[in-house]
Amino acid sequence: MTRVKVSKDAADFVRSEAAYLRRRNPHAARSFADTVRRAKEVLRTFADAGNVTHGLQIEGGLTLVVDAYLFDYMREDRDVNIIAVRHGRMLQLTPDVEEDLEDDLELKGSYDDSSSTFKP
Repeated sequence: MTRVKVSKDAADFVRSEAAYLRRRNPHAARSFADTVRRAKEVLRTFADAGNVTHGLQIEGGLTLVVDAYLFDYMREDRDVNIIAVRHGRMLQLTPDVEEDLEDDLELKGSYDDSSSTFKP
């Protein structure tokens, strides 16, 4: 069986979400605790159960979807490291990663955003 570890950030989210739910809906808090337990059990048994579609778009990153929550994790040898937990409606945080771009990268054509409704 695989050992499942939880990062400080992921554990902080779980504690915060549980406290929030306890104040508003004790039944939802119990359901969330069950979701976290099931996610850990799935990863303990099937470390490759996650997918790359929903998660952090970084090499080796996987995401397990359990109920309305997403558990982002990385596999390292015989361990699974849960690095983030979020509700499915939350925006996904993306780490700052520098991409290797070719020096001679050219944009083909021009881009006119004058019709854009988004203004910073």
